Amino acid sequence: MGQITFGGLASGLDTESIITAIMDAERQPLDRMENDKAYLSSELDAYAEFDGKLDTLNNAIKDIDSFSEISSYAASSSNESLLTATASSDAAAGNYSIEVVSLSEVQKDVSPEGFTDADSPTLSGNLTIGTTSIDYADVSLNDLATMINDADSGVSASIINDGTTDGYRLILSGDQGGVETEILGTGSITIDTATNSHTRDSSLAHIIVDNIDIYSTNNTLTDAIPGVTLDLTDVSAPGETLSVRVATDTDAITEKINNFVNAYNGIINYIDQQKDADWGNDAGFRSTKRKIQSLLTTQIDTGGNLTSLAMLGFETDPKTGTISVDSSSLNDAINNDLEGLCSLFTGPNGDDGIASQFSSYLDTRTDPTDGLYALRQVSYDSNISRIDSRISSLEQRLEKREANLRAQYSSLELLMSEMNSQTSYLDSLNNLSTN
Repeated sequence: MGQITFGGLASGLDTESIITAIMDAERQPLDRMENDKAYLSSELDAYAEFDGKLDTLNNAIKDIDSFSEISSYAASSSNESLLTATASSDAAAGNYSIEVVSLSEVQKDVSPEGFTDADSPTLSGNLTIGTTSIDYADVSLNDLATMINDADSGVSASIINDGTTDGYRLILSGDQGGVETEILGTGSITIDTATNSHTRDSSLAHIIVDNIDIYSTNNTLTDAIPGVTLDLTDVSAPGETLSVRVATDTDAITEKINNFVNAYNGIINYIDQQKDADWGNDAGFRSTKRKIQSLLTTQIDTGGNLTSLAMLGFETDPKTGTISVDSSSLNDAINNDLEGLCSLFTGPNGDDGIASQFSSYLDTRTDPTDGLYALRQVSYDSNISRIDSRISSLEQRLEKREANLRAQYSSLELLMSEMNSQTSYLDSLNNLSTN
């Protein structure tokens, strides 16, 4: 149970208020250190957010630091009910005439026997699928389907219900078009594809591209046109051809460059927003701003007409430092000098353009060990550790100081109480002698 004290009973002083006032005054350095910790934490948060914005710009730059990434292509089909086309960065511009002769289909076989349910363990027999033999006894239709699927025989099993009394039937489907697998079943399931053929035969996809026959085991073709994926959905009418066009994807290129512009402006605006904070004029912010601004004006000897971002339509707002790009100039470069545009960002050697210079700088600035935020984190941890140590030491001294004050005032009260007692005793003696 804590000690209960009644300060000032002898002296008449409000000792508790006096001690509290003294301790409040002596705790002021502690409050300042807590404020210092809060400031350092806010400063570190600012640099963490800044690091994220630098990383965003770096990612935007990496989307335009190679010819294959900048020179995006889009593929279109003249009849998407028959075929759809998508282009990758490896595509090349061109027009192609295509006829879809046939689609890829896998073989399919249906058991002639039907069953009242799929769960009763009443089936026994053997299924030979290709070179795989499956013996089964006292299993359900579901169990048999699982055994087939686990056998990895090139055929998959499923179950349908055709709605009749004995409507549960086993469906065996090939895993790949154009591949024929013979199936022989005896016992509960009787199938002989060698004698009776398949319910549906397997077939290859067949298209004719610019008079060249191309076959595939599935309906997605990735090698018929370089860098283009063709998805077949239906066959052409006899003699009917469709066209696939691969062209520069102006919208995709514009989006990538606008992402770079937006990420750059995000950094400039963020630095401007920090100007009222105590760390707003920190060298880390100022040097980063100067460097990325200087990179914008870099001249690249591309060997062509486009040698700077200004020639691509980039402009800098003199008041805010943010940038914009003239859409007309950009579209003209994309449509008429895509190679020059790519050389400007990637450099004539593929690694010394504006994009690579930005990326090299930003990689250094965001390095997890030596980057701007990483170094601030090290400094923060060191400062916080030092402040915490000082706070701990000061709190110990303040505890001792408060204990000493209470002891001193307690001694004072005791002394005052004794003096009051002596005074009362002397007064009583004086009263006796007077009487």
